Amino acid sequence: MIERLLFPRTQGLRVTYHVLFWLLFVLLHYAYALPTLAQKATDSSVTITGFFYFLKIIPEYYFCIGLYSVLNKYIRGFLLFCILFLSAILLNHVFSIGLFLAVDYAFGLENMPDRFRLFGNLYLSPFHFWEWGSWLVFSNDLSEAQFMILPAALKMAKFAASENVMRQKLENEALTMELKALKSQINPHFVFNVLNAAYAKILPISEDASEYLLKVSEILRFSLYEMNDEFIRLERELAYMNLYVELESVRSNRRCKVNVIQEGEILDTHRIPTLSLITLVENAFKHGVHATRHDCFVDITISVSSGVLEFVIANSKPKSILPVRSAKKPSGGIGLINLERRLGIYYPGGYKFERSETEDVFQVLVQMPVN
Repeated sequence: MIERLLFPRTQGLRVTYHVLFWLLFVLLHYAYALPTLAQKATDSSVTITGFFYFLKIIPEYYFCIGLYSVLNKYIRGFLLFCILFLSAILLNHVFSIGLFLAVDYAFGLENMPDRFRLFGNLYLSPFHFWEWGSWLVFSNDLSEAQFMILPAALKMAKFAASENVMRQKLENEALTMELKALKSQINPHFVFNVLNAAYAKILPISEDASEYLLKVSEILRFSLYEMNDEFIRLERELAYMNLYVELESVRSNRRCKVNVIQEGEILDTHRIPTLSLITLVENAFKHGVHATRHDCFVDITISVSSGVLEFVIANSKPKSILPVRSAKKPSGGIGLINLERRLGIYYPGGYKFERSETEDVFQVLVQMPVN
């Protein structure tokens, strides 16, 4: 119930919520200002002017929200707050000048209440940079910034609630997937021990087969002991990825050409969401390698610079799909959708996830902080 109230499911409901909020906002502030209008409160021109005085807050607010949406991708923290605060003051100044000009043209400032007429004359007077009197008008802009507090606070509360809801949904989905896995799998510790025993038996007969089993055992070890945490050392994730790539390459009878390029220094402090890179690699092999019997490729580029990981993976798109996969499916499956959702929760506004494809190649680019 609360989720439906906070996050309306249709655009029409969202618009209705916004209209109702701003109507109540303007009416309450106008009622609060009535005592200052004194004997002119019954004048229709004063009433219209009073409503428009508070209505101008609405476009100022949405301008700031739009500016935040753009700047949040590049700037964060205190600097972003300062830019938005100064922008709110400048926007209020510009809209105030426009309002006073319109009122002076339509009704005449001399017919307005004393306080309104005083500020109108200040705003419409020529601005002189070196005169302190010209700067005093900005003190009113500063005081009117308080009108932004309530809508901004509600927006922040809604954003925080949205983050909590998304995280809770992700945790619930993870628990559901884990439960399904536990119901369907043989005891992994038993499998792990069997693989180790098989490795010891096969080693004298075939080094290649025993090496393959050893890599499978390492992957199982990883899944048993290192997949429980939300974040993992980047070095460990890459080690698991390389093991996975080697096993998939053998599985595809070496018909898949895999090229891995790694640049930049990886530190012990570098962390990423667990299985984020493996998801991308699995998707490439599933849709680009195992969907065809023909030669294919997977190219992986890993770059770490200034605390940011850039991971680019490209795979060939099969020209003819195997009969089992005759129903055409998109190159990027639900794993990519879930990964993008995870990144959005962990790094809101601080990551990049781009998918692109041509007739022959499907590519995914991911950028995320590692510190």
